[in-house]
Amino acid sequence: MKNQVKTITAICAIATSLFIASCNNSSNKENTTAKTDEHEHSEGEHHEHIFACPMHPDVTGKEGDKCPKCGMALEHQDEAPATGNFQMQFTSSPQTIEAGKVATLSFTPKNKDNASAAVPLEVQHEKKIHLIVVSVDLSWFNHIHPEYQADGSYTVTETFPNGGNYILYADYKPSGSTHQLEKIKVEVKGKTVPAKTYTTIQNTATSDNFSVTLKPDDGVFISNKAIHFDGVFTQNGKTFDVNQLQNYLGAKGHMVAINTATKEYVHLHPEVEGTILHFHTTFEKAGTYRAWLQFMADGKLHTTDFFIKVEQGEVTEVKTDHDHSKHSEHKH
Repeated sequence: MKNQVKTITAICAIATSLFIASCNNSSNKENTTAKTDEHEHSEGEHHEHIFACPMHPDVTGKEGDKCPKCGMALEHQDEAPATGNFQMQFTSSPQTIEAGKVATLSFTPKNKDNASAAVPLEVQHEKKIHLIVVSVDLSWFNHIHPEYQADGSYTVTETFPNGGNYILYADYKPSGSTHQLEKIKVEVKGKTVPAKTYTTIQNTATSDNFSVTLKPDDGVFISNKAIHFDGVFTQNGKTFDVNQLQNYLGAKGHMVAINTATKEYVHLHPEVEGTILHFHTTFEKAGTYRAWLQFMADGKLHTTDFFIKVEQGEVTEVKTDHDHSKHSEHKH
């Protein structure tokens, strides 16, 4: 009998130990899970994905959005880029530029907070600097690309056609910082020609056997709101599919528009939609604009120029959303 009591007591003791151990293990697992969940949640809170326009870092949104100012896809960035304090130092050789003679234009990006530090630039559309050169009356245009030199400068040659005043728009992005646009005024010596004035709206332009017509979705260009417009191509009078264009600087087309009064600069990057080019942008100022569209066909770079009018719109918040279903209702 005593042996039976001892056996029962031992069994109870073992069962109690197993129960306590099981409870401890369960408690540890719950604690571990709680800690893991808390850790993952904490990490999630501190690792928000940032999507911003590489050219207009003030424009942010979600993955898949397009910038309403230039049409570029918003890109993921681990950290918001710093604004920085930069200046493009400009010199020319010869120092006095003369019409009809080759001049070397030199650009050196500088950090005004640390003038001796090198300023590396990021590649944007296959180039580190996009230089837009126009006469003040906007009758003459060129889009060129200074190349990096061992001394940290970027140089390119240019021949200005006439004497007078010109504007250089240096478009660049220092590594880890926001996109920069610098407007540099240049005086060219030599014979001048009368300034050209533009009065007739020109939404259609030609180059060789190509014709391009700009068609805003609502029939009018308007300021202070995100708008969309098409670039519809024909070749020899017949509809032309823009998918047949070769890439130029990583895209099927590049457009620059400059306000004739304020000289405000807008750089646009269209996307292909069906057989046409489709543009997204926001004109911040109403007025008239000279616009140039460049595209590559059959190995030749074509430049078409337009004169468009942007009507005054109400000041509204810029949105990145674009309803493609609404756009598809329009006939091109």
